[in-house]
Amino acid sequence: DNQISIYEEPVQEKVRKFLKIEYLFDRIYYFKNKEDKRENYTALMALYDLYEILSRSDIKSELIREVETHNTYFNKIKDSQSSNTDQSKLNSVIEKQELLLKLLYSVESNYLDYIDNDVLCKTIFKNCNSTIQPSSVEFWLTRDIVLRETQIDLWLEPLLFIKKSIDFILNIIRKSGNFNDKLAEKGFYIEKLDPKKNILLIRITLTSDLYYYPQISVGKQRLNIMFMSKDDKNNLIRHKDDVQFILTTCVL
Repeated sequence: DNQISIYEEPVQEKVRKFLKIEYLFDRIYYFKNKEDKRENYTALMALYDLYEILSRSDIKSELIREVETHNTYFNKIKDSQSSNTDQSKLNSVIEKQELLLKLLYSVESNYLDYIDNDVLCKTIFKNCNSTIQPSSVEFWLTRDIVLRETQIDLWLEPLLFIKKSIDFILNIIRKSGNFNDKLAEKGFYIEKLDPKKNILLIRITLTSDLYYYPQISVGKQRLNIMFMSKDDKNNLIRHKDDVQFILTTCVL
């Protein structure tokens, strides 16, 4: 919706990583089919950043743990036989989780080896932070857009299980919260949090035509939101008028 802006603040580090990976996939898919080689190259830089994250962590195990945690949570709801629960939707979510787990367990642990064995891909990655590209990379960037897009899709294909998992996990997390209308008096809002709740993500929804934004600070016991704006010299300053906003606290 172009009429609203949603600001997200991850409470747990794993959610921060998932959001970063989601952002990189979005950049890749937006730029990979652009005719201009400079835009097309932006997709490759995003793919490089994604590769760096994946090569430094065992994302497969992290995704399995997260989906299993969600699956346990929803199965407990199912076993409770709550009358307020939409059983068909609940069964659908559980079924999708179990299918996703089968997919994750089927992926080999060396799924990144194909990049290490691809000379062109490694050459591009090696020079992603360089202002001057080797002639081999420049040559490839001048090829037909269909060829370039097809090659990027081939590099992406072994990583699509990650995109599918991240999209599903973040969708579940975002839908776990309830929308609440709030008022920040003189641009400041504070709320006590229950440390026993497994809070994963804070979301602030505002209309897009406003000239201020939320600066979010969240700990185990307290949420602070300070609305900020800027002066005519681009200094960031506190917005001192009352602000109405929608707060979503995502808990699983």
